[in-house]
Amino acid sequence: MEWITRIKAFYHRKLDGYTFEEYLIMFVTCSIFLPYFCSVAAIGFTLGYLAFTHQLVRIIRQTPRAFLAFAFCLLSFIVSALYHNSIGMAQSFVMLLIFVYYMFYRSIINKRLLILLIDACCIISIFCFVWAIMEYFRIIDHFDYSFFALEVEDEPRWRVNSTFYNANLYAMMIEFLVLCCVYKLLYSKTLRRILFYWCIIILNLFALYLTGCRTAWLSFVAAIPVMFLITRHWRSFAVSMTLIGGGVLAVLADPGLLPRSGFLDSFIVRGRIWWTAILAIKDHLFFGGGPQCYQLFYPLYHGRRARHAHNVILDPLLSHGIVGVLLILSYFWVNLKEVKRLYTERYDVPLFALIVAFLLTVLIHGIADYTINWIQTAMLFLMVFSASAIYVNNGGQPEREGNTGMSISEASER
Repeated sequence: MEWITRIKAFYHRKLDGYTFEEYLIMFVTCSIFLPYFCSVAAIGFTLGYLAFTHQLVRIIRQTPRAFLAFAFCLLSFIVSALYHNSIGMAQSFVMLLIFVYYMFYRSIINKRLLILLIDACCIISIFCFVWAIMEYFRIIDHFDYSFFALEVEDEPRWRVNSTFYNANLYAMMIEFLVLCCVYKLLYSKTLRRILFYWCIIILNLFALYLTGCRTAWLSFVAAIPVMFLITRHWRSFAVSMTLIGGGVLAVLADPGLLPRSGFLDSFIVRGRIWWTAILAIKDHLFFGGGPQCYQLFYPLYHGRRARHAHNVILDPLLSHGIVGVLLILSYFWVNLKEVKRLYTERYDVPLFALIVAFLLTVLIHGIADYTINWIQTAMLFLMVFSASAIYVNNGGQPEREGNTGMSISEASER
């Protein structure tokens, strides 16, 4: 049949011509959208293959400042052990696996592969949406709500989280996925592809509403207009600012338009957590207490019970101290310089815009939560952030098609 022939042609056009190592990266990327232990297993399998084929040591040696990542993870593990922080010890080991995997990823990534990975993430998000809707039907059946009432409960277990550990983590994944769709829309030429990415954005935004995560909406206010501004899409920038302005006015007029609209109560709770974290940071300034140590320290300060410090600045300082934070920032410094060159040397301005948008999302969402400190969210972030290595792999030069970024989209449409 004709449709089977077309599917086969699409499959071969998209997936033919890759190396086995590139297929491994596709495999690990797809695992991000399964329960978190699947991602750990996928990374473990990949690193096992690299060790078996004698590639792993070479990759580590070729990675700039790799020893800093190892030092960071070792320090984190030792400090966690000293405080009998078993969760921190386990997380330190998983962080090491993720860092080593992304050393491999950086050595392999190229423009064609990156575009395929972004498209794969956008497509898989549809299945995450379907899972979320199934969860929502279970929730409304329990509370006897109507589907169109769109009621979102405060209690975390009654908010949709799809294949992710909790609703706030799913919300951050949605933020990243929407930004990926906007990135693809920047240079999509055909109406079919434009409608495709817009449909994915709408589905994900509906799922975002059902997560009940309010901070996620704030990140779009900054990240999306900044992407248009950097890439000089002036008309899209003006339209986005108009829509954002209208949305802000609507929410101010009727705060009930956003789910779980009790902002003040939430920030009072967050304030108690932050103050407890600050007190603990003072007493553990240099080395912290290991990942997730807030759970160990809050009883000592009669603080609010929580899993972590709910802030992207406070929690790293509490967990890793000044020494640990400086180690990991020093490791990523090379990556940051690569990102800067994407713009200053005009290697890939759209990719630069996407990375900046991801960073803004982490910082803005991180005001009230620490959702980047999770396997799936961290891996999707690093997939895009580490893509600056494309131009290192290409000898530090733009690829043959040009440096405007249009070739990326055009290649994906062929």
